[in-house]
Amino acid sequence: MLRVFEAFAGVGSQRMALRNLGIPHEIVAIAEIDKFAIASYEAIHGKVNNLGDISAVATEDIPDHDLFTYSFPCQDISVAGKQEGLDVGSGTRSGLLWECQKVIAAKKPKYLLLENVKNLVGKRHKANFDLWLEWLVAQGYSNYYQVLNAKDYGVPQNRERVFVVSILGEHEPFYFPKKQKLSTRLLDLLERNVDQKFTVDNTKTRALLAQINYVPTEEIKLNQIGNFEKLANPNKKFNDPQIGRVLDTMGICQALDTMQGGNRQPKILIKNATQKGYLEAHIGDGIDLSYPNSETRRGRVQKKCSHTLQTACNVGTFNGYSIRKLTPLECWRLMGFTDEDFYKAQALNSNSQLYKQAGNAIVVPVLEAIFSQLFQVEERRLQEVA
Repeated sequence: MLRVFEAFAGVGSQRMALRNLGIPHEIVAIAEIDKFAIASYEAIHGKVNNLGDISAVATEDIPDHDLFTYSFPCQDISVAGKQEGLDVGSGTRSGLLWECQKVIAAKKPKYLLLENVKNLVGKRHKANFDLWLEWLVAQGYSNYYQVLNAKDYGVPQNRERVFVVSILGEHEPFYFPKKQKLSTRLLDLLERNVDQKFTVDNTKTRALLAQINYVPTEEIKLNQIGNFEKLANPNKKFNDPQIGRVLDTMGICQALDTMQGGNRQPKILIKNATQKGYLEAHIGDGIDLSYPNSETRRGRVQKKCSHTLQTACNVGTFNGYSIRKLTPLECWRLMGFTDEDFYKAQALNSNSQLYKQAGNAIVVPVLEAIFSQLFQVEERRLQEVA
């Protein structure tokens, strides 16, 4: 039985992964201070021994455990954050990493797992990251780290995170899981009937759309605002007027045909700070809704995939007739959570809290791939030796 201590537990992503893999385990304790996350955790997993604030935990209160997960807050090292860092004694949220030293030094769990934003191994924070690894080596651990992207492990979300696996004492070398072919599209995870409140308002939509020789009127009555192919190829004759049509997202969608090739599928042009000036968004593509008035933002469209989820939902999609935000359920699906787990949390939380919990979590299928390598592959090897 694998005994686990989940620090900064959130809604229990690590526990979900172990459960899904069928690895026998016991959560001996968690450390979480967000009352909404705790409510979701216990709704999903049942009552738990919550030690609370990691900085206030006494080592004698920590049960013995085999796996310590300590994916500390990223606010102060994330590119989207304030970049206040994680220096020892800094007092920042990200600086809580150093509070984990007392847990590791006192309990010496066999396995450690850390997940955080890619920027942790970037130039600005690499010195602190290296200092942390050096301390772990002094404690007897071997460290393995790699940046993994959720879209390489079955989830249509472009989410890069650094993972660190540390193993105490003698052991077989650990290898991170190989990439998997992505067969699930963002479209596959979208709800079919979505409340109008998730539709992006007219002002924000106008700011996001690339304007190509078109000035919208005060009242938009026509759905088709132009033709991309005719603009790009003014001297070419088109027998089918549907080829290359550009739709305004605030009107009513035209009748759709089978659209079998020929560039007839509905699309909108989202402005992008490149020489071309735009990216095409088709049905089911991800759209970055952040800073709609920005003239320098790039990569606003992810093909068949979502952008990285954050604690506030600034990710949307094109559904054929409008741009809308992803729903909380869709965001939870993009973290690899089950609908059953979502509905348990939804009963206790507002949408804003559900978005936050998804953005703070770890993608479950990535954890499954790591735990499979760490525990199941090792178990099979031991069985073969025996």
